[in-house]
Amino acid sequence: MHDESMTLRTEHEGRCTSLFLRRPGELAFDLVERSVGAPGPGQVEIGVAAAALNFPDVLTALGVLDDYFEKAPEPGLDCAGVVTRTGRGVTDPAPGDRVAAFTEGAFSSVVHVPVTSVLRVPGRISLEQAAGLPVAYLTAWYGLHRLARVQRGERVLVHSAAGGVGLAAVAVARLLGATVLATAGTPEKHAHLRELGIDHVMDSRSMAFVEETLAATDGEGVDVVLNSLAGPAQQAGLELLRPFGRFVEIGKRDIMAGNPIGLAPFRRNLSLHSVDLLLLGRTRPGLVASMLDELGPLLASGELGPLPYTAYPVGQAADAFRRMAGGLHTGKLVLTFPQLCEDA
Repeated sequence: MHDESMTLRTEHEGRCTSLFLRRPGELAFDLVERSVGAPGPGQVEIGVAAAALNFPDVLTALGVLDDYFEKAPEPGLDCAGVVTRTGRGVTDPAPGDRVAAFTEGAFSSVVHVPVTSVLRVPGRISLEQAAGLPVAYLTAWYGLHRLARVQRGERVLVHSAAGGVGLAAVAVARLLGATVLATAGTPEKHAHLRELGIDHVMDSRSMAFVEETLAATDGEGVDVVLNSLAGPAQQAGLELLRPFGRFVEIGKRDIMAGNPIGLAPFRRNLSLHSVDLLLLGRTRPGLVASMLDELGPLLASGELGPLPYTAYPVGQAADAFRRMAGGLHTGKLVLTFPQLCEDA
């Protein structure tokens, strides 16, 4: 049962449990108890039931992002739970409300986040499901709606479409009226995407998707590519764009390496966008808040839905990190915490 009627537990009494990386470069973690103060003005305190794992968390744990950001991100970018306390000036949400949040340092049993980073969780969505919603849907909404401005009747190629962001992108593209073509890396993931009704599902681990995309579109190509592939596949995606197409890069490998791309495809009036949600959250919090305001009603109405997930107890975090590093998952991976709340 997942309704708004909750019984709060308060035994943490100013303490919480957080996941800490033991040594950069190794997928080894410790659970550390630490103190928790009161939420500040404009903040809410969330008793976390689950926190989602995202690929930047794996890169951070492996030390790959140390030179990418001036300040390395704290692992954990989104979570879900129940509001336990609110800071000055916050009247909504209130203690007892079920929420999800986009925030750094989410791998903790208690977090303090700005109220503008909070998303209400509809009653039909569990807290474990909700933990995987903010980053996936914010990335897809920003990339496809705000940047690419996908229009009804257009074609969108979503790479790595069986992951959390990929599945969110499929849902957003369909909501906007587009036809979706997709790639994924394993037969099991291909089958999952076909079960969603996607007619053209291709292999993300070979270049065969190029000819298959052209064949599926009578040689015309697509209007938007949501890209997470690196190397030659990235350049191939640009070649698949029709005139006035938009290429939305959500991967980091080529950007971190400073790899060049050929400009010849841009003679067709193409646009190139790069999406980094962490940078967006740090520098444009108002934009993040406005997108959460747009996504909230779509999740509440069911126009956008929860994503498939696999849950691991937080004590088994290393197993979850290894699974994501190997690209073995479909949907989201979430870490569950001893809950500070339970259904009444």
